[in-house]
Amino acid sequence: MSTDAENRGVSSSSAEKTFPDDSGGGQSTRESVDGPSIDSPSNEKGNEDKDPDRYLVVFEGDDDPYCPLNWSVKKKCYTTMLYAFCTFGPQFASSIYSPTVDDISALYHVSNEVAVLGVSLFLIGVGFGPMIFAPISEMYGRKIGVILPFFLSGLFAIGVATADNLQTVLIMRFFEGLFGGAPVSNSGGVLGDVWRPEARGVALVCYAYVVAGGPTIGTVVGSAIAISGNDGWRWTNYLCAIYTFIIAILSAIFVPETYHPVVLSKKAKKLRVTTQNWAWHSRQDELEMTINDILTKNLIRPFAMLMTPIVAAMCTYGAFAYGILYLGIVAVPVEFRNLRNWPVVTSSLPSLGMFVGVVIGGGLNMYVGRRYGRILLANNGKPIPEERLLGTFVGCFLLPIGLFIFGWTSPPKYPWIAPVIGTLLMTCGFFTIFQGCLNYLVDTFLRYAASAIAAATFTRSCFAAGFPLFGTIMFNNLGVPWGASILGFFAIAMIPIPFVFYRFGPEIRKRNPYSSQVMS
Repeated sequence: MSTDAENRGVSSSSAEKTFPDDSGGGQSTRESVDGPSIDSPSNEKGNEDKDPDRYLVVFEGDDDPYCPLNWSVKKKCYTTMLYAFCTFGPQFASSIYSPTVDDISALYHVSNEVAVLGVSLFLIGVGFGPMIFAPISEMYGRKIGVILPFFLSGLFAIGVATADNLQTVLIMRFFEGLFGGAPVSNSGGVLGDVWRPEARGVALVCYAYVVAGGPTIGTVVGSAIAISGNDGWRWTNYLCAIYTFIIAILSAIFVPETYHPVVLSKKAKKLRVTTQNWAWHSRQDELEMTINDILTKNLIRPFAMLMTPIVAAMCTYGAFAYGILYLGIVAVPVEFRNLRNWPVVTSSLPSLGMFVGVVIGGGLNMYVGRRYGRILLANNGKPIPEERLLGTFVGCFLLPIGLFIFGWTSPPKYPWIAPVIGTLLMTCGFFTIFQGCLNYLVDTFLRYAASAIAAATFTRSCFAAGFPLFGTIMFNNLGVPWGASILGFFAIAMIPIPFVFYRFGPEIRKRNPYSSQVMS
C-alpha cells in the first residue's frame, strides 16, 4: 500500500485485498476509513480520475473494529439480548391470549372456534409482517426495521385491551401481530451481522429459545391473569403493551446499528462532515431505489425466495414443526382441563414440559454448533450449511415419537406424566428441526438472511395459525390418539428432508441465485 494511500485511509489499486463480505456484498475491497487526510484540490482531482473508488468507504480487512463482526463479545451479547427481548414480546403475546378464549367467548356470545381467531389472526399478522419489514431492514437498517414496528405493536395491544366488541379485538390482534412480526425475522438477520459463522450457531440457539419459549410461557402467565377477574383478559394485553414499550425504548437508546451497508453509510456521512469532503460515500449511498425497485427487488424478494427449492423445503418442514408447537399450546391445557378435570391454571402447567423439551433440544443444538465451529475452522472459515443439519437427524425422529406418545397416553387411565413426556419429546424434536432449518437458511443466504427468515416466518406463522383451528376440530371428531397419530404420520413422511439436503445440498445451492455468494 502506498504512503499516499495510507494517508488518505484507502487501499491503493495495486494492493487491494478481496474476500467474501459477511455483510453480503459478495467480493469487496476492504479499506481504512479512519481519519483520512485532505489533500489539495488538484491532487484529489488527479487521483480521483485514476481511481473512481478512491473515496469509497468499506471495511478494512478482517479486523476492522468498525465492522459489527469485530465488536467486543460484551457488545455483541447485549445487542443480541435486546433484540431477543424484542422477539420475545410478540411470541409471548401470541399465546397469552389462548387461556382467555373462554372468557372472550362468553363475553361476546360466540363459539370458542370464533374466539380462537384472536390467536390465528395474530399469527397471520406475524407471518406478513416480516415480508414487509425484513426488506426494509435490508435497505434502511435493522433498528428502523425492528424497533419502530415493535413499538407500534404495543399500541395495538392497548387497542385489544380497550376494545368493546369482538371485531375490534380481532382486527387489533391482527395488526399487533403484523407489526410484532418485524423483530421475529430481523433479529435473526442481526445475528448474521454481528456473529461469525463459528459462533453464530450458539447465538441462534439463544434466539430460538426466545422464539419457542415465549409461546409456552405465555400460556401459563395468561392462565394466571385470566382467573383474576372478568377483565383478566384485558390485563394480559396491557401487560404485553407495557413490556413492549419498555423494551422498545431501551433498544432505541442502547442498540447500535448492525447492518453492514448501513453502518458504512453512516461512516461515510460522518467522514463527509468531519473532512468537508463530500466525495466520501458507500455502496449503499450509490443506490437510487424507485418505488418499482422497492416492490420488485425488496418486498417481493421473500416471496421469490420461497419459490426456490431450498427455502420451500426448509420453510415447509420448519413450519410444520412450528405448527405442532402451537397446536400443543392449545391442545395440552384443553386435554388436562376437559379429560382430567384439572383447574384452569394447573391445566396449563404441563405446557412447561414443552419448554423443557425446548431447553434439551437447545443443548443438542449447542453441541452441533460447537462441532460446526471446528468444521468451519478446518474449512478456512467458509460456511458449510449442510453441517448445520446434524441436529435435525435426531429431531426428525423425536417429533413423531412424541406425537404418538402424547396421543395414545392422553386418556385419564394413564398417569399425567406420560403425555407430558410425549410433549417434551415432541418439542425437543420441533426445536432441533426449527433450529437446523433456521441455521441452514442463515448460512446459505448471508446478505438476504432477513428475507429468508421472513419467508420462513411467513410459512410457519400460516401453519401455526391454522393448526389450532383445525387441530381442535380434528381432536374432537377423531379423538386425541388418532388426531395426534395423523400428525405423526405426516412427520414421518418429512423425515427424508434433512437427509436429502445433507447429501445434495451443495448441488442445489449452486443453482440458487440468492445463495451464489456462499458458493464463491
